[in-house]
Amino acid sequence: MGKKIIIIDDDRDILDLMRIRLKSYGYNIFTESSPIEALDRIQKYQFDLILLDQLMPELSGLEFIDLLKKRNIKTPVVLMTAYGSLEDAVLAMKKGAFHYITKPINFEELKIIIDQALELSDLKKELTELRSLLYKEIVAESSQMKKILETAKKIAPFDTTVLITGESGTGKEMIANFIHNNSLRKDKPFVAINCGAIPSDLLESELFGYKKGAFTGANTDKKGLIEEAEGGTLFLDEIGDLPIDLQVKLLRVLQEKEIKPVGSNKSKKINVRFITATNRDLKKMVEEGKFREDLYYRINVIPIHIPPLRERKEDIIPLARFFIKRFCSKYGIPQKKLSDNVKNKLLRYEFKGNVRELENIIERAVLTTEGEQIEDIPINVSKRYNFSSDLKPFKKAKEEFEKNYLETLLTYTRRNISKASKVAGITRAQIYRMIKKYGIEA
Repeated sequence: MGKKIIIIDDDRDILDLMRIRLKSYGYNIFTESSPIEALDRIQKYQFDLILLDQLMPELSGLEFIDLLKKRNIKTPVVLMTAYGSLEDAVLAMKKGAFHYITKPINFEELKIIIDQALELSDLKKELTELRSLLYKEIVAESSQMKKILETAKKIAPFDTTVLITGESGTGKEMIANFIHNNSLRKDKPFVAINCGAIPSDLLESELFGYKKGAFTGANTDKKGLIEEAEGGTLFLDEIGDLPIDLQVKLLRVLQEKEIKPVGSNKSKKINVRFITATNRDLKKMVEEGKFREDLYYRINVIPIHIPPLRERKEDIIPLARFFIKRFCSKYGIPQKKLSDNVKNKLLRYEFKGNVRELENIIERAVLTTEGEQIEDIPINVSKRYNFSSDLKPFKKAKEEFEKNYLETLLTYTRRNISKASKVAGITRAQIYRMIKKYGIEA
């Protein structure tokens, strides 16, 4: 079945002609002579394209486009107009129409416009699906991660700078991407750069771009990553590795909203949102003179800290299940399950590499397990204490054990208090008291 196109025109002869001609191209054609009825039909059913006449007695094409926007209908529109109303056609494009074509219709020209509109529509659908997948990939069962996502969504529409901190592998770039995709800039680029992965002598030209002849090998002008992110978001990962001289230039960019490419005497205005991240203690670096204090306060308007995976154990099993599903699908392997032994191991493991380490462990387990259940994983969960430094006061150690035990228990029993009570051999009242004591989400 071809792409579904609805044609709206009060002239039935034109509708019949267009239906016959466009069907011959393989499109699935629907027609409406009343724009009011067409609007209701478009609201109920999914179409790939709208061909819309500008001059109709009930509603003009421009009024129809306004109503589509009010109803949040994003189907692409091609306006059909007479030569005398080209100004209306241009105005329609400003309102969001994809294109226009003049009457009498040149069907070869119309087919080119239709194919271009459908191709753009398909690309937008793919982008929407990718964004939807991104949201699904943020597994947030723990109260800590839920609060982080709430904060991220709340501040996303505002162009303020954000500093995301946390250990390596906790998912800082994913949160930055989540902020971008919930912002007004979501249809513009999201550009990420790891400041610690590029040699310092190349980092400036990567960020700011350069002019032809700026240095040996600069044979053409080149846009920097800041300019590549125009209208969208630039994510500067490992900002703590940015050299001091570039910190000064970045501060100027943030303050003046303009950049100067290497080898250029002219500045360029930019419209970019900056999100930064680090696994280092920037405040300590400021005290040591390794990071500029003015830049620190400029990027730290909205701080978001992602706790390590070992401190949010409720996310471990859901994340593991998510990775199993992903890798089984990727490698064409039947879906697998985690045994209780593996769940127990995962919940007791330290995860110094955080989510990234868990992902690697699960990928390896999926590929090496023959049966439908993953019975074991090659991780060492034993702990040896250095009594001179690791031994804690009894009360604190007991409280930490109780909290970790309770979080593990609730995760294992899927927060069923009755089941948790039976497994632990304590009363429901005791469990509720512990939940309240340690501030765990029930």
